[in-house]
Amino acid sequence: MERLTYDDDLFLRMECVLGVPVVNQIVWRFDQPVSVDALEAMWHLLAAGPIDRSVRRVRVPGARDSWTAARRPADPIVVASPIVRAAVDRWIEDEAAVRLDPIEGPAWRLSATAVDGGGTIVSLVGSHVVGDGGALTSAAAAALTGRAVPDDFERVGLDDSDSVSGRSGADIVDGVGRIGAAISGAARALGGAAVETVRARTTGAGSLSTDVGSTAPKNTTDANGDRPRAMVAPAEGAWVPSTVVVDCMSADWSAAAASKGGSSNSLLVAVVLGILTRSGRITTEERVRVALPVSTRRAGDRRANATSGVSIHVDAGGAYRDDLGPIRASSKQAFRAQADRTVTTTFELLKPLMQLLPDAIVAKLAASGSAPLCLCSNLGSRGVALRTIGGVDATAVAMRSITQNTDVALLRRTGGGVSAWWNESGDRATLCVTGLDPDRFPSKEHLRGLVEAEYDSWGLTSEFW
Repeated sequence: MERLTYDDDLFLRMECVLGVPVVNQIVWRFDQPVSVDALEAMWHLLAAGPIDRSVRRVRVPGARDSWTAARRPADPIVVASPIVRAAVDRWIEDEAAVRLDPIEGPAWRLSATAVDGGGTIVSLVGSHVVGDGGALTSAAAAALTGRAVPDDFERVGLDDSDSVSGRSGADIVDGVGRIGAAISGAARALGGAAVETVRARTTGAGSLSTDVGSTAPKNTTDANGDRPRAMVAPAEGAWVPSTVVVDCMSADWSAAAASKGGSSNSLLVAVVLGILTRSGRITTEERVRVALPVSTRRAGDRRANATSGVSIHVDAGGAYRDDLGPIRASSKQAFRAQADRTVTTTFELLKPLMQLLPDAIVAKLAASGSAPLCLCSNLGSRGVALRTIGGVDATAVAMRSITQNTDVALLRRTGGGVSAWWNESGDRATLCVTGLDPDRFPSKEHLRGLVEAEYDSWGLTSEFW
């Protein structure tokens, strides 16, 4: 019996307790028609793969939920009526808003539409509970090569033959074991904290910093900011964060990064910081915490969610525009530290305890939660493996994560800024940018203007979807 991990449980709680499901989306843009037969073949392989499963909720205190076969299969491939090119963006947004259900099913959806004048848009949306972005892209890439199961995401939770009593017994055993793990982890975390406190008082040593910029310490403005907020969006009500998708030539992106001593990843950080600064969300006097997701998926992985993350701090002043080297070096240092499996963090030790918390406590804790001010997810060349469907090459492939059912109050309270996802697919580099602040990014048109200005400043020609 395969149990949900802490990360799986986190996204399940966001949906079931907080009412804000998170989904991942891959979108293909073709300038030519794609055959329905090819899309149906892709759908059948996805249906036989690891994203086609459901969560079995348990009632035994302490026991983790488990995976089971999909209770309701995904709907057949949805081929919508042709749309005009100006409606492509709206169609993509509508697909991202589709209701998925990781418990009762279906947990994913494949759809496509023709575009007047030639071309096809394809969308694959999956619940974050049943798979993170890496899992969804792996499942899609495997399906496009004629395989149902990818090398790095095994299919689990298909054995429903156990008796009810047998499952109950397994749940009791798991509950007892997880309570023990939670107690042990909490004790180790407290012990480690005590040691660090004594060490700091004895030596005066601080923790390792990955700050970029001046070596002199600076205050970091809180994510919610102390400045008065100009209320641009409505005072309350549902609000879908603004998102734009933009392409440029991969060679131009690489050249722009190299010209300032950086990499594709450090240029991504710089571009997102520039968007934040242009919006007025941050000032050039601030030091900004940048969140960098990291995939920990490996061959034979059984985890639905296998993403960790690191953070660096960057001065928002213009120094990085002339030299991306410090961002690049700081990122490398953070990635190396994250990859060091000999170090167990306090957060890892407390995961068993956090997964034990009842829904009511999770809801209370979430009231003080916050969203990243600056999140930069570099998916690298994953789009290359996804580029071709039925022998037709996509012009570009976009990937992103979306939080559904958001409203103005939630977005203001969590204090998010900009989240971005970047990938390469052949000669195109595609960036998805979401503005989480309803007042600083009040419309798609406004966000698009900020992105276009930032691309211009790096000598990049922007092509919006």
